[in-house]
Amino acid sequence: RVVSDAIACLEERDRQRPFFLWLSFAEPHNPYQAPEPYVSMFPDEDIPDRVAGPAAIDVKGGKWRWMRDLIEEKRPGYDDTWRRYRATYLGMIRLIDDQVRRFVEYLDRSGQRDDTVLIFMSDHGDYAGEYGLQRKGVGLPEVLTRVPLVFQGPGIVASETMRDAFVSLVDVFPTICDMLDIPIPDGVQGRSLWPILAGESF
Repeated sequence: RVVSDAIACLEERDRQRPFFLWLSFAEPHNPYQAPEPYVSMFPDEDIPDRVAGPAAIDVKGGKWRWMRDLIEEKRPGYDDTWRRYRATYLGMIRLIDDQVRRFVEYLDRSGQRDDTVLIFMSDHGDYAGEYGLQRKGVGLPEVLTRVPLVFQGPGIVASETMRDAFVSLVDVFPTICDMLDIPIPDGVQGRSLWPILAGESF
């Protein structure tokens, strides 16, 4: 529905004017659920072991233990099926992948892709079973903070490898301003990533 509405919006726009579209997906998010074929796409037995299971909570203690107890109180025994809800989470991600592809294919078909910059990002990750936890809400481990940030479009120099610069989502707004040659307003946090995207030194 979200992609269909976005396509309908672009179909109705004045093609002589540029557009800015924020295409936001609520998923993947709890509760972990997905329609077929996505919910069955990743068999439980194919899900690799966790980096850290519930035993790590005993070492971390404090708020980590509080979060674990809170989830256990609401969903007793939930961690017994962590492979299933992680498999479902992967299915939810695949569903988003397919919908993003559908939107990009629309841009191709309608002749808008060559002059459109695409920015793909996420606000946060999900424990999805790591530390025996779900969702987010305690600590800032990599599983919550290492999120995708991909730029593609005119003026952007492609890279076959992931860049290793330390960046943040607060950099997106100043990057867009710089890309469009619009002054970055005073007080804006973050920095423009345009130099690195354009292949210049950073």
